[in-house]
Amino acid sequence: MSFDLKSLMEQAKNLQAEIEKTQENLAQIITTGSAGADMVNVTINGANKVLKINIADEIYKTDNKKMLEDLIVAAVNNAYDNAQLEIKKEMGKIATDFPGIPKFM
Repeated sequence: MSFDLKSLMEQAKNLQAEIEKTQENLAQIITTGSAGADMVNVTINGANKVLKINIADEIYKTDNKKMLEDLIVAAVNNAYDNAQLEIKKEMGKIATDFPGIPKFM
């Protein structure tokens, strides 16, 4: 079995470029998480930045601050979980494009 260092270095360079391109694209991923039967919705991007929080008017009528806080936390966590799934899909494509590289996500 021969070891081709030049080929390996070229593949590593291509992999690095692909990872950088994918990281740029990840910020374009938009996901939404929800809680309380969609009473609270949180939208984030693939860079884990919260873009928008929507709270149903009915929640304000309950005058229950603790419930609202809990629903916001649950919706944010749900949005992050959804984003992570999308990120794993995108990063998995890199492993498919470079079959000699083990999956890292």
